[in-house]
Amino acid sequence: MAKKTMRTLRGQLQGIGNLKRELLLDDGLINQGYRITSFIVWSGIRDDNFCTATLSSKPKIAGSDQDASINTEIAWATFGTVTGPLTAGAVYHDRVIDEDHVINRDLFISMISTSGNPDQTWNYLITMEATKLSDDAAILAIIREEAQNVGA
Repeated sequence: MAKKTMRTLRGQLQGIGNLKRELLLDDGLINQGYRITSFIVWSGIRDDNFCTATLSSKPKIAGSDQDASINTEIAWATFGTVTGPLTAGAVYHDRVIDEDHVINRDLFISMISTSGNPDQTWNYLITMEATKLSDDAAILAIIREEAQNVGA
């Protein structure tokens, strides 16, 4: 059995409101793909805060909600903390990943942060499995990245 090649992307976005970053650039190698296996976001500051994050093959419209019916959205994550007297230290996080989606061009992360702290930092860690694609599979991945439905 061949060893799987794993890649990680990690970083931090700072601020409140709508935050975006382009993570992968199209390198022209359409036969090299990546499958998201893990997507985690968490706060860099202990404070009342909440964020939703989306990985997508196209930049999202500022302030748009997570929408699994959009083919360009690949993975979704949420994170929140509450520091009130009854729930001090409570942490909520969840994630959903479309593991059938293969990225072979661009990948974007978009976050919506409701923190009141303009210095709020958000960490992310994305794990991907590298995969070689046939010409046909590469074309299907590109069509899917362009938000066209290719069927089941």
